[in-house]
Amino acid sequence: MVSRIQPYSHRQRPRSPLSGINWSELRAAYRAFLGDPAAGILHILAAGRHSQWQRWVEHRLEQQATHLAYRTISVDLNALVQLPPDTLGGAYARHMIRYGFNPEAFMTDEANSEWLRQRTAISHDIYHIYTGFDASPIGEFGVAAYTLVQYRDLLNVFVLSFVPLSLTNPLWTVPLLRAIWRGLRMGVRGRAAIAYPPELNWDKPLAIVRQELGLGEFF
Repeated sequence: MVSRIQPYSHRQRPRSPLSGINWSELRAAYRAFLGDPAAGILHILAAGRHSQWQRWVEHRLEQQATHLAYRTISVDLNALVQLPPDTLGGAYARHMIRYGFNPEAFMTDEANSEWLRQRTAISHDIYHIYTGFDASPIGEFGVAAYTLVQYRDLLNVFVLSFVPLSLTNPLWTVPLLRAIWRGLRMGVRGRAAIAYPPELNWDKPLAIVRQELGLGEFF
């Protein structure tokens, strides 16, 4: 009996994580980010949306959050700000109102219809509360380091690619490096943040939330 082994072909090779990246959107992200970070982020999300890298990230996060499948996060800042400031929801609402942030700023029409992308879009500012980083540039780099370890995604690689440029500011050098190191350690030691449902824990004391996320040792 002759073994019918198929010859190796280029179709059997693993696809590059860079395949499917929209390079024009990537260039637009770099052009926009320093002047308008929000616009840069929207461009980088568009750049990676159909890439092999993003497919791998989403598959990994879906496996971590199977119990949350098809559930989205509903945010009512007017209701949450009535909670005590030391609760997850109270701290989050005050953070959003203080900086004038819109919870849906990074949600596209596609994200509205896909539970995981909606959840990751909403979660960025919630991660500020988990980790204790403010919304200053240094705080944003700290959250990016935390989220990169958690997600391993293109967006946070993009954000952290601006670290060398930021280190040219001598006033930022030490606090920036400390924030990144703290964020990386939190990402490694903490539990999977995507698997934690903030919508079920808004009224819970923030100290308990951080303990449940494995971040209590940092506070």
